[in-house]
Amino acid sequence: MKFNKIFLSGVVMLSLTACNDYLDVEPATNVADVEKVFSTEAGINTALNGVYAKIESDETFGNKLYTTFLLNSDVDFTANANESAQGTQPRRFDVRTDANDVEKLWNNLYQGVETANEFIYNLENSPLYEEGTTTEAIETANGLESHTIPAVTNLTQMMGEAKVMRAMFYHELLWYYGDIPFTLDATYKTDNLLPTVTKRQEVSDALIKDLQHAAEYMKSDKDATLGAPEHISQEACYAMIARLALQAGGYSLNHSEGDAANYTMTRPSNYKDYYQIARDYTKKIIDAGGHSLTKSYAQVFIDECNFLADNGDDPIFEIPFAMGANSCWGYQQGPASTVDTGVDTDYANSEWGETKGSSQTSYFYRYQFAENDQRRDYICGMWGYGAQGQPNLRICGSSIYTIYNNKWSKLWSNTRFGKSTTSATGINFAYIRYADVLLMFAEAENELNGGPTDAAKAAVKQVRDRAFRGQPNQAEMVDAYINAATSKEDFLKLVLDERKFEFAGENMRWKDLVRNNKYAETLFYTFMTYLAVAEDMGGSTSYMDMVEEYEGIEYSQLYNVYYYYTYVENYNGTSVNNLCHAYFPNNSLPMVYIVNPYTQGSQPTEEPQAYFDANGINAKAIALRSITGLNASSDKAQWYTTNGDSNTPDWSNDGTPRGQILYSLFGYIRGDEQTGGLRIVNNGAVTPFHVNTDDPQSTVNSLPAVRYILPYPEEAISRSGGAYKNYYGY
Repeated sequence: MKFNKIFLSGVVMLSLTACNDYLDVEPATNVADVEKVFSTEAGINTALNGVYAKIESDETFGNKLYTTFLLNSDVDFTANANESAQGTQPRRFDVRTDANDVEKLWNNLYQGVETANEFIYNLENSPLYEEGTTTEAIETANGLESHTIPAVTNLTQMMGEAKVMRAMFYHELLWYYGDIPFTLDATYKTDNLLPTVTKRQEVSDALIKDLQHAAEYMKSDKDATLGAPEHISQEACYAMIARLALQAGGYSLNHSEGDAANYTMTRPSNYKDYYQIARDYTKKIIDAGGHSLTKSYAQVFIDECNFLADNGDDPIFEIPFAMGANSCWGYQQGPASTVDTGVDTDYANSEWGETKGSSQTSYFYRYQFAENDQRRDYICGMWGYGAQGQPNLRICGSSIYTIYNNKWSKLWSNTRFGKSTTSATGINFAYIRYADVLLMFAEAENELNGGPTDAAKAAVKQVRDRAFRGQPNQAEMVDAYINAATSKEDFLKLVLDERKFEFAGENMRWKDLVRNNKYAETLFYTFMTYLAVAEDMGGSTSYMDMVEEYEGIEYSQLYNVYYYYTYVENYNGTSVNNLCHAYFPNNSLPMVYIVNPYTQGSQPTEEPQAYFDANGINAKAIALRSITGLNASSDKAQWYTTNGDSNTPDWSNDGTPRGQILYSLFGYIRGDEQTGGLRIVNNGAVTPFHVNTDDPQSTVNSLPAVRYILPYPEEAISRSGGAYKNYYGY
């Protein structure tokens, strides 16, 4: 077997091992006897696991695409204080062609493509494989009519699964690298070691056409024999077609032919054709009626953390990981929890093992939700745990620039992972959700019709209904809110905002903004908000009015808030009136009650328990000393505050904003500690930048494009003998 060593900087192998938690198949040999494997359905099924193994890799969908390559935005955010170029930080648009992670991503995505190509080629040439048709009686207005339809078999279903996974790899390559080397053929079939760099629109056209055919030979996820959502269904294939179409029809970063330095945002002239495809294929899923948003928002992710893969609700396709084998989900996300494995004592948090909690959201993200949006109090994590099990507040401290994303956590699992465990959680990730389908439909429908239709509104309403289900302001926040967006522009903003609140941590926000040519504006205001708050902390700023008007939020009344909090006994998952984080899923760890998590406030005059009793809050205040193993001076419950102590938020140093404020978006916009001015990256060149606070829109209109595209790895260029070239100023 030959391996592509040009566009892959490593060796590809079709791995014939059982890799998924829903299959119990004995592996074949590690060296593929292709004819033997593809001569039985069981062997083919095992071979398909080799493709699944590639999407389960920590280098792709198991970790890196949702951590290292989760680009900064107004939702997902990683602070970085380095005032110099590092060349290894994609999240802040600071990469070089020799960056190790960039090369690894390229290699692993292409290894996934090659593994899928090999499987598809061998299945197509198996004596067992055929695509036939069957006749079916279908009820119509005129009675029963005979229709010839594709004959769906287990083998055509597996073919579709492999093709969707191949599209998943190419989908990410298109996002991160733009025009790419492209082939749908296995290397050993063509002996082509140098796939041609192909325009992204051509790649998208080929993938969409490929999936449109494959989808009709796939099983619906309503078929109990499929094993959805841990297997890719026809509905998942339809959704992948819609994603590819929106990506192809949206804006993206492009360079002029032969121009290695300049770049700009453009979209194809026939972009509406792609929006029509997205609209039609999402409507197929909606009309099929196999999915709903019945569970609460939180329960979708809590179930994933508890290895419950239920069909028919929000998840359409969950990447099926295996505990102890793969998946960093719930280790990189959720509250940080430190576990000291070197001591004999087991503290309250020891049973789950360490969690990093390093995949976080912007400090300001939690302020952007409407009151009573149930997603806010679940997603926005305000405390983690120290080595002795004590809760540590996340929302205060001079080094706190982000907050936890609590959607997934080992701590939410009823399974105790073990004191010495770290990652390899086995927690699934819902790669395709019905909420995404509904919002893609609404976006496409709005674009095609020049404004919102009743169908588009109904789709958004399903998502919005779940977020405010049972809340006193549900009518205002759902029907009235949606109906108020009457223009195409207002409704698009509404849809994008809904996506902002739905998909934190799911590597969608920056892509949504790029597709709609709003990334530059959003990054600009994200930077300016951090800068305005930091400058105001240090004395004064000229930017606060501008950012407050843009977001409609009085940040000047929020950042310097003194939080008043106490520790409470875990309420075992029961509903607690007015308790901050009523969606905290762990049923045994001590918790934090914060009097004013989102607003200015004052310390209650009563002792904590008296305050709870007087206000009908069903919680038990506890002393720090009562937390397992914690040495603390206080033996009774009391109020704590950030007022005047070392934890008071302070993002400036003697009036100068700290490095995390100035350099977290280094490769696009940054501050200059020496001059106090701003710099922006325009077509690869770093230039001075002036903000017109009297007319901020004029500043937005002058913003250059964001260089979010990564360079081709140096090694891939070298192996190509110069056939592959970098653009975009790399």
